[in-house]
Amino acid sequence: MDLNNPDIRQSLLRERLCAGTALVAAELADEFGISIDTVRRDLIALEAEGAIRRVRGGALPVRTPAAPLAERRAATPVPPSLVTATLQELGGARTLLLDGGTTVMAIARAMTPAAGLLVITPSPWIAVAAAERGIEVVTLGGQISARGGIAIGTDVTAALAGTAAEIALLGACGLDAEFGLSSDDVLESAVKRAMAQAARKVLVVTGAAKIGLRARHRTLAPDEIDGIVTDAPPVAAAALRDKGIEVRHG
Repeated sequence: MDLNNPDIRQSLLRERLCAGTALVAAELADEFGISIDTVRRDLIALEAEGAIRRVRGGALPVRTPAAPLAERRAATPVPPSLVTATLQELGGARTLLLDGGTTVMAIARAMTPAAGLLVITPSPWIAVAAAERGIEVVTLGGQISARGGIAIGTDVTAALAGTAAEIALLGACGLDAEFGLSSDDVLESAVKRAMAQAARKVLVVTGAAKIGLRARHRTLAPDEIDGIVTDAPPVAAAALRDKGIEVRHG
């Protein structure tokens, strides 16, 4: 393979971007045996295509916003190990704020009823999943967003301001050690932030593909997140752990 050929190098970089891998310029220079300036030119070319967003020392993949929840419900399998690890983190809590999305839905479908357990959620799908398990549910009402399938708007955030929960379990569109938790939709982001502010502990559950990505709207800074449950390998979550966030691998 001729790594002196920019087309070949950039093709390799596109493959890594598709896997959600951040590009570190110094590491690429060592790996490919080229100069930092050559790496920089490759990154500039990829940025011109809209494939990356350059940052100091390298580049991050540009994330395409998620499809509407109705399209993702049957097409996004959630690893059972991730569900099990998250349920263990929730064990003992009696008032839970549950976000929307396919991952949280899989967790709600696996929850076990317990005396005094209450689920509060802006998602009608999560509400039904928890109710079908015999769990008491309070649904926060409002206009339902298509992408995340949660109620949005000032009525929802106002209701959350009067709520006190032990744990807020949030899904992720992006989770980056510097940028924090991020969302594709600005109104969904506001609801998630209100959920976090209403809970004593903020727990984010996400698959490996979301680690290192930045969605359009920052929801929480890294220091506002208490814990993460993910199926990402330890090395992929190392930067989050370095921020003082507890990371559990499922």
